[in-house]
Amino acid sequence: MATSYRNLKLALQTYRRFFASKAGSASHGHGESSKTWRNAFYILGLPAVALVYWNAFHLMPQHPERPDFVAYPHLHIRNRPFPWGDGDHSLFHNPYYNATSKGYDEGSEELHPGAHHH
Repeated sequence: MATSYRNLKLALQTYRRFFASKAGSASHGHGESSKTWRNAFYILGLPAVALVYWNAFHLMPQHPERPDFVAYPHLHIRNRPFPWGDGDHSLFHNPYYNATSKGYDEGSEELHPGAHHH
């Protein structure tokens, strides 16, 4: 136990000395550091943002179709009704995507987000 504590203390002293010596010489290299970060932004950052944009707006479907309702017995268990509305709709209920214990709401097919696009 004492040996591992001594080794840890020695390692921390070594790191402290290393970073303290680097701190004194860091004031002279600010230009190099800013160039490195600017290059990293252009080489790594902008392509990453472009790939995320391409994935979000061109590869992934914008409005996925809802699945067919299947009344599995373990889903929609209501020990007590919700304390708002009719007690069967959750607080952030979306009538198109969220089914109640009896299925999707009547007339919710017209609420599909992609139905109004031409």
